[in-house]
Amino acid sequence: MSGRGQRPDRLIDHPGLPWGALLLVWLAGVLSFQLRPIMPIDETRYISVAWEMWQSGQWWVAHMNGAPYADKPPLLFWLINLGWGVFGVNDWWPRLIMPLASLLGLFQLRRIALNLGYEARTARMALLVLMSMLMWWLYSATLMFDILLTTCLLGAVAALTGTGVLRRRAIGVTLWLGLALLAKGPAVMLSWLPILVTLPLWSERPADERRPLMFWLATVAALLILLGWALSSAWIGGDAYASNLLWHQSVDRLEQVADHARPFWWYLPMLPVLLLPWSLWLPALKLWRRNSPATPRKARRLLWVWALAPLVLFSLVSGKQAHYLMPILPPLALLIAEVLTHSAPAQRRTLRVPAIALFATGALALIVKMVGNAELAAMLSLHGVWLLWVLAAAAAVIRLQTTAAATLLAMIGTASLTLILTIMMAPLWPRVDTQRPGALLSQLEHQGHPVAWYGRNYQASFQFAGRLTTPLQTIDSRPADLCHWRQDHPDGWVIGDSRQLPSLYVPALAQDFPWRSRMLRVMPVSALQIATPFFLCPEPL
Repeated sequence: MSGRGQRPDRLIDHPGLPWGALLLVWLAGVLSFQLRPIMPIDETRYISVAWEMWQSGQWWVAHMNGAPYADKPPLLFWLINLGWGVFGVNDWWPRLIMPLASLLGLFQLRRIALNLGYEARTARMALLVLMSMLMWWLYSATLMFDILLTTCLLGAVAALTGTGVLRRRAIGVTLWLGLALLAKGPAVMLSWLPILVTLPLWSERPADERRPLMFWLATVAALLILLGWALSSAWIGGDAYASNLLWHQSVDRLEQVADHARPFWWYLPMLPVLLLPWSLWLPALKLWRRNSPATPRKARRLLWVWALAPLVLFSLVSGKQAHYLMPILPPLALLIAEVLTHSAPAQRRTLRVPAIALFATGALALIVKMVGNAELAAMLSLHGVWLLWVLAAAAAVIRLQTTAAATLLAMIGTASLTLILTIMMAPLWPRVDTQRPGALLSQLEHQGHPVAWYGRNYQASFQFAGRLTTPLQTIDSRPADLCHWRQDHPDGWVIGDSRQLPSLYVPALAQDFPWRSRMLRVMPVSALQIATPFFLCPEPL
C-alpha cells in the first residue's frame, strides 16, 4: 500500500484523534444554538419547566405553566438549574448540556471497548463511528433526554465491565444507573436488565458468586434512588400528580392508551435510518462476522444482547419513537468499528449510494420548493439544496482505499450534512422562534394584563422566552368559554392560532407572528366580537 493510502490509518492510530472528535461534536452544539432557535414544542416545554423550577425553587416537583409536570423525571431540569446557578439564567447553557453529555458518552464507549478487551485502535474507531451516526449527532444538539439517558447507561456498563475493586464498580453502577433512571425513568431497564441477566454468558472473568449479587444489589439501590424521588414528589405534588407519575407514565405506556402508539414491527424499517450513514455503506454492516482472532468472542455476546434485546422489548411497548432506540447505537457502533478495523483494504470503494441519496434529497427539496405546497416551500432555502448537491458531487468522486478513511469521511460528512440541512431550513427558523411573541407577553405581564391561551394543550411554549412569572390562563377552543373569560377579564389579552380565534376583531389592535405553518395572534380580548348561531356574547361592562 502506498504511503498515501496509509495516512488515514496513521491518523486513526494517533492517540490524539479522539480530541479532534471532541472538538467536532462541540462545534456541532455551538452551531446548533447559533443557527436555530429553541424549538417548539418539546425543547421550549423542557426549558420552560426548568424556568418554572428556577422561579419557584421547588426542585422536587416540576411544573409546566403552573401545573405539576409528571411526564419526565428531574435530572435534565436539575442540570439546567445548576448551570443557571453558576452562569445566570440564559439560553446557551441548556443547549450545551447535550453536547457535553454526548462527549462523555463517546468516551464512556471507548472505555467499555477497552474493558471488553478490544484493541485501542478499535476503541478509538468506535468513538468515531458513534459520533458519525446521524441520529446521535442530531440529538447531541437537541434539548431532549435520550443522549443523557444513553450516556448514563454507558457509565453503568463501563462500571459493570471494569476491572477495578468489585465494591467500587458496584457503587459506580448504582450512581450511573440511578442517574439514568432520573434522566428518563424506568425505560432504561429495558436496556440494562438483559445485560445484567446475561452477565455469566459474556463475562471473560472466572466465575465469582459474589459478583452477580453485588450488581443486582446495585441495580436495586439505583431503583431505590428513583423510587425515593418518585414517592416524595408524589407526596408533595398531590393525588392527581401522584396518579400521573406512578401509574400513567409507567403502566399506561404498556397499553394502547399511550402516546405514539404504533404496531410492534414499526422499529424494523427504522433500523436503516438509525444506522445512517453506515446503512448506505454495505461493507460496514457485516456485523455477524468475527473479523479477527483477537476479537473477544464473549464481548460480542454482550454487544448483541445490548443491541437486540432492547429492540425486541421496545417493540412490545405500545408507544414508539425512533429516538427511544438511542441506547442501542453504542453497541452497534462498536460492532461496526470492529468490522472497519479488521477489514482488508484490498480495493478502492466508492460512495455512489450515499451520493445518490444526497442528490435525491436535494432534488426532492427543489421540487417541493418549485411546485410543492406554498407553505412548505416557504420553509426551504435553495442555498441548502446547492450545498447538498456539492456534497453529493464530492461523495461521487471520492474513492476510499482504507476503512479508516471511510470513518473520517463519515464523521466529516455527517457534520457537513447537519450544517447544510440547518441552512436549508433557514426560512423555517423565524416561524418557530418564540422570542418575539414571548417578549410581547412579557410586556403585557409587566403592565398587569391577564393573558390567556385560546386552544387546547398549551405546552408552556412562551414561559421561558418571555421570562414569564405567572402561568398563562387557558381557554378551551369554544367561543362560549372565550366569552365568559372576557366578561371576567375585560382588560385581558388572548393568544392563539389565528384560524381558531373568532374572525371578527379590530385588526389594528391585533399582533400577528409567523408560527409554524400558520399565524399566531395576540390581541386584547375587548377587540373580539364573539358570536355563535345560538347566542351573541355581550360586550364587557
